[in-house]
Amino acid sequence: MNHLINLSFFLLRLLPLRLYYVVADCFFFLTYYIVRYRRDVVRMNISRAFPSESPVNTKSIEKRFYHHLADYMVESAAMIRMTKSDYSKRFRFVNIDLFDEALKQGKNVLIATGHYGNWEWMGCLPLFSENSIYAVYKEQSNRFINSVMLYAREQHGIRLLPYPGVYKEILSLPPGKSVAVLMLADQRPKMENRARWIEFMNQDVTYFRGLDNIYKAMKGVAFYVQIQKIKRGHYTIEFIPLKPQPLEDNSGEWLSKRYFKALEENIRIDPAFYLWSHNRWKFVKPAHEVD
Repeated sequence: MNHLINLSFFLLRLLPLRLYYVVADCFFFLTYYIVRYRRDVVRMNISRAFPSESPVNTKSIEKRFYHHLADYMVESAAMIRMTKSDYSKRFRFVNIDLFDEALKQGKNVLIATGHYGNWEWMGCLPLFSENSIYAVYKEQSNRFINSVMLYAREQHGIRLLPYPGVYKEILSLPPGKSVAVLMLADQRPKMENRARWIEFMNQDVTYFRGLDNIYKAMKGVAFYVQIQKIKRGHYTIEFIPLKPQPLEDNSGEWLSKRYFKALEENIRIDPAFYLWSHNRWKFVKPAHEVD
């Protein structure tokens, strides 16, 4: 599978944008029917997330997911050649003024998104904002993809903060200047990392406390980025403020709860565009921790 991905990324660099989705259709056929890439994981995740759905509807979500996964792959490869004009047509920020105004007021901003739609294209954000924007980054296991994604993510001005060590990096950011930090907060931590548990898509899942810890370190405001896929290759992005409820402690771990609620609402708009191939629900909550 890795060799197929490497070859696809290399060839895509040679093609005009209009032909990318022809490649995506081929990639869908290969991953779904030939390679059967993580079919068991995808089917299990969707079935557990939507237990009341009929087998026919579950199968429909599954196939549409693989079509979207193929689109995501070619769209990610396209980043290395896309311009502001390309993004303006395909990745529309509906309320970026809300984000800019928070930074203008001198507040640090934490932007939390998930593996939904095309999260990679959030790397174009510096093209539409004059503010300093950082992103939390975890190295990919595939060296070729890692180097391509590093280049694609940084080429428009985002500065990457390596994980682990992100807290030290954030605390060392220039004082007196507001910054924005973007992170994917639905990663699955290792069990030995004292993971916390939360209900997400009808199941208990582990989650990193990093979102809450980074928020506390930044002492700013937080947004969830809701991505909606309007049609093939076209998305809208909305910044949704995440705030504690009146009785919640602003210094506590309320943010992760609010984030996962927002992400679940995003997924339920159209489930096919979430990354179901990721084994997000791999771990089972220990019996002594069950409520």
